[in-house]
Amino acid sequence: MKRRFFLRAALVVAGAGAVLGGTIFMRRGIADDHLTDSGREVLRGIALGVLDNLLPADAAAREAALAQHVQHMETFLLGVPAALRQEISLLLGLLGNTVGRAALTYMPTSWANASVAQVQAALETLRTHPMTTQKMVYHAVRDLTTIVFLAQPENWKSAGYPGPTDL
Repeated sequence: MKRRFFLRAALVVAGAGAVLGGTIFMRRGIADDHLTDSGREVLRGIALGVLDNLLPADAAAREAALAQHVQHMETFLLGVPAALRQEISLLLGLLGNTVGRAALTYMPTSWANASVAQVQAALETLRTHPMTTQKMVYHAVRDLTTIVFLAQPENWKSAGYPGPTDL
């Protein structure tokens, strides 16, 4: 009886892992050299949490800035080496998946419906998690978001950077 129980438990765990893996693969962040809708949603949500104080306060201007940022993220991600792009795509798929997002960030709400405070709490969960992998995810998404945003001259003013000085 014990052996059968363990075999059944192993089959259930393997099945659950296969289903989760399949849904992550189907919802990956980049497909056919474009961000997927799921990937866009994750990147927009992360940008909302990371760049909150740098984005315009006006709702329409804020949405326009977020849309432009996601477009810049897509351009950047399509320019990285294929192996790195695949890893980022799978990470976006994991974060875009309900189970993956909840497991990594403990955020029950989708990225599209999350408030700034919920996204920031989810990112803080990643940052302070005892496992190194979650901390690496936090640093990757925060750093990529910040680098791509600040690489655009139109965003320098909101960050308090006057631009390069003439020599």
